Amino acid sequence: MKKIGIVLLAAGNSKRYGGIKLLDTMDGKKMYLHIFDHIREISGFTKVVVTQYEEIYEKALEYGYYPVKNPEPDIGISHSIHLGLHKILEIEPDVDGVLFSVCDQPYLKRSTLECLINNYIISEKELASVVHENTLGNPCIIGKKYFLDLFALDGDIGGKKVIKKHLDDVELIIAGDEKELIDIDIKQR
Repeated sequence: MKKIGIVLLAAGNSKRYGGIKLLDTMDGKKMYLHIFDHIREISGFTKVVVTQYEEIYEKALEYGYYPVKNPEPDIGISHSIHLGLHKILEIEPDVDGVLFSVCDQPYLKRSTLECLINNYIISEKELASVVHENTLGNPCIIGKKYFLDLFALDGDIGGKKVIKKHLDDVELIIAGDEKELIDIDIKQR
């Protein structure tokens, strides 16, 4: 059975949002807590959170996640990916794949996360991604075969670049609702 780690990415500056979106309340709780709560309910995996925010760092500790500070979020999402992947490999050097998820998708369902993990574990493929119709989304799982590709990313480029380069090696998991794939970039009215 494949061994998976989980990296939650929560370090962005929210420039388009006009404030720290992850700390804003949405549907009764802070935005980042939606994914934190879903991941918390999924047991048996090493969980890392990469963030620049003290509140999120402290909550990660409270939830039993390994928090990693990203003091340079302006470098881009690739830097957070590198930090998270380094931490997972430090804790679980024999991990087979890593699930990466952003923390600004409050409509993502736990059942979709579980489906992604379970299908990846039984799949012969090294990559997995949530998809709705023909649109690739987050979260995704990147297998160790492609860890060097992740470390080669720079700037504001994420794991989708690796997935698009190797589409023949991707297990696609269909999201039940396209709303699940929406990441919040501007304030909702």
